[in-house]
Formats: sequence, structure tokens, C-alpha cells
Amino acid sequence: MSSCEFTGERFLPGLGGAQIAYEHLHRYVYALSWARGRRVLDVAAGSGYGATIFARAASAVYAVDIDEPAMCAASGTWGRENLRFAVADARRLPFLSRSMDLVAAFEVLEHVSDQEELIREAARILSPAGVAIISTPDKAVYSTGRAHPNPFHVGELYQEEFEALLARHFRHVRLLRQQVRSGSLIDFQGMPEGRCDLAVDPPPGPSRPASPPTYVLAVCSDAPQPDAPRASVYLDLTDQWSEERSREIEAANAEIRRLNEEIERLGVWGQGLERTAREKDAKIREVLDEVEARDHAIVGLREELSAETSRRDEEIRRLQCDFEERSRWAESLVEDVVSRDRYIRQANDALDQAAARLARIRHARLYRALRRIGLLPD
Repeated sequence: MSSCEFTGERFLPGLGGAQIAYEHLHRYVYALSWARGRRVLDVAAGSGYGATIFARAASAVYAVDIDEPAMCAASGTWGRENLRFAVADARRLPFLSRSMDLVAAFEVLEHVSDQEELIREAARILSPAGVAIISTPDKAVYSTGRAHPNPFHVGELYQEEFEALLARHFRHVRLLRQQVRSGSLIDFQGMPEGRCDLAVDPPPGPSRPASPPTYVLAVCSDAPQPDAPRASVYLDLTDQWSEERSREIEAANAEIRRLNEEIERLGVWGQGLERTAREKDAKIREVLDEVEARDHAIVGLREELSAETSRRDEEIRRLQCDFEERSRWAESLVEDVVSRDRYIRQANDALDQAAARLARIRHARLYRALRRIGLLPD
């Protein structure tokens, strides 16, 4: 990841918006009261903006991160005499035991799988009177029911799990909650150096529950910390968050106007579509009426064809019966002809025989008559 590219894995000053800036900067400002004149370790220092806040008051600040390019960029940007940047794994810190008065580990716990080892290392290097301030998002608020979980988090904790983890390594653990809230500022010209009042009364009107805090901040030590601040407020006098919200609202309003115009155009387009649809429906109804009429005509033709086919079938059956009858008659005629031919042959044979006899008779008489007249010899 480029040291100047904001991806959501770590905070970069000037990128990501005012809210995320308030969340990250406030943790360092809150821990600053334990850093004055002391040796401080910033674990997973990222771009180094927080370590330079500690360097304003601490005697020595050590900022470590496992990302070597980030440490090189931070050293070139924030380097100063009492601030050192180094590449190191938070689970294996290159420092002597009990050598640090303040250990800050903000938003790193959820990025490692071996969380027990990280907390054990923080407790190891902390001096007997030192303080470790550790923050992490509350899984119940940050992720549960969230549509898009943070892809850079590998092990988020519920508040109870976070407290139990810290209690195994520190005698005293006090949990605080952090959330960007709405509010108002009343002050003299410029911020006063003296005491400031913190009013947390809810506004009048129907009661409503406070939104749950997103982050849990723990002040851990082996020695009691009676002077630890019970609350802290971070104020941005440039009002960057309000400006961002105003820009977001204006952008949202512009988007709403654009969407309304689009809706209006879509409405006109939809009316045209509706007219076209009505015209097409009318045409479809006409076609359906024609189809229905054709269907009725086809049904009538089918009925006529069926009746005509039945008549033709009946006529064919009648003709077939007549043909069969005539065939039988023709067969009988053939038999009669054969019988008559046989009779005629028999009659002709009889006639031939009679003619032969008659010829013989006639020949015999002629012979006798010729003999009597003497034309033939005796």
C-alpha cells in the first residue's frame, strides 16, 4: 500500500474525512497527559501522525510498525530529535522489559490473530508505574449487522472479551467509550487555558436512547491511576466535520434534484410508453378479434368439411356396395355366357351330325335316282 493512498486500513491525515480524523486524533490527545516527560511507545504507528503528537511533550517517543514503507515515509515526514521510527512486529517488540512509561496501541488489536501475544508484550515492556492505553472497535456496534465488514480486521472483540483479555495481563483495567457526538461550544475568544465545563444533559423533549459508542478505550496499569481523566472532549475549531456534513447534504440535495429531474423525465417517458402500450393494446385487441373471427370461420369450415367428408364416405360405401352387386351380376352373366356357349357348341355339334346324316341320306337317294335313269352304272 502506498503511504499516500487511503484504503481504510490505517488513518492518513487529510484523507478519509473529518469523523475518522476526530476518532484517531482524540485518542492521542487523551493519552498525552500520561506522556509528559516520559518514555512513550506508539505501537502500530502507521503514518506517524500520533507519534509526533506524543513528541510534543514526551522525553522520548518510539514509533513502530510492521510496514517498512510506512515507517520510512513517517520518518521523512515527522522526524524530530526525540522521535524514532522503527520496523517491528507488535508481538515481538525490540525493547527491554519495563522500559516504557506509556504504551499506546490504538486500533491494532483487531488487525492481528495472536492478540494474547500482543497484549503480553505491551505488559512486558511497561514500567511498574506505567500506563498502557489500548483501543479497539466494539464488535457488537462496529460489525454486528453491518452490511460491509472491514476487510482489514482479522479478529474483532466484544467489549467483554476485550476486558477479559486485558485483565489477564494488567492488575487495573478501566474501560472508556469513544464516539463522535453532536454538541455546541461556548468559549471566550480563543480556547481558555483554565477549567472547562462539560455538560452532557440530554435535550428536552421525548427521551431517546443514546447511540452506542463504536470504540472501547482501555487504561491499563499494574499501579492504580487515581488522576486519570474520567472524560475527554476533542474540539475541532475549524469545524471541518460540519463543513463536510454541509457538503454531503448539498451533494445529497443535488443528487435528490437530479433524481427528481430524472423521475420527471422518466414520468414523461413513462407516459409515452403508456400511450404506446395503449395503442399496442388496441392493435392487439384488433388482431385478437380477427384471430377469433378466423377461428370461428375455421371451426365452421371444419364442420362443413367433416359433414362433406361424411357424405362422401357414405356415397363411397353406397358405390362400393353397388359395385360389389354389379360384380356379382357380371360374374353370373359370365357363368350364363359360358353355359350358353357350351349349349351352342353342343347344338352346333348336333346340327353338324344331322347335316352329315342328311348329306349321306341325300347322297344315297341321288345315287339311286341316277342309277334308275341310267346315268350311273349299277
